[in-house]
Amino acid sequence: MEHLIDETMDIASQHFKNFGFQDEQIVPLLESGKRDLTKELNKLQELLEKEVMEIHSINLSVHALKGLFLTMGNVTVGEKLSEIHHKSEDARIINEIKNLLSLTS
Repeated sequence: MEHLIDETMDIASQHFKNFGFQDEQIVPLLESGKRDLTKELNKLQELLEKEVMEIHSINLSVHALKGLFLTMGNVTVGEKLSEIHHKSEDARIINEIKNLLSLTS
């Protein structure tokens, strides 16, 4: 997951510059984004490791992560999470989420 966070920070830095933010504005945005991504990814990982998975809680976490990734400019991951989120009632999404996290960590 660390690779995913680092990749997103690189994308976000350029994304915010392209959006017109100044460097002094970008630094706190990146710090906040990294903190929020780390927190939510860890939360999702914990939910996925539970013996009895709570699909509703996983769905909420995927939704939150989708928004974070899209806001930070990592459209590839954000769109994949969006696809997964739309299939949230299907228990098979668990494998898709695990694959997404393991492929990028």
